Amino acid sequence: MLGDIPIDDGLEEQNATLRRLAEVLDIAPTAFFDAPVDDLSQTTELLRLWQGITDTRDRAKVMSMVRTIASHP
Repeated sequence: MLGDIPIDDGLEEQNATLRRLAEVLDIAPTAFFDAPVDDLSQTTELLRLWQGITDTRDRAKVMSMVRTIASHP
């Protein structure tokens, strides 16, 4: 019967990934759902761009700059 077939839609894996990402970003996992679409789009773009930086020295420069900007209200 159809009810006997386990459905694996990947939600559990997706939720685990969001929890890990939220932990790394030091935000609540619900922030992904509570954030305005513009904020979420910018976060997605930032992560996409970050993945494009392959040189570790360049990544260190970006991290330093972001930390400096983030530490000033």
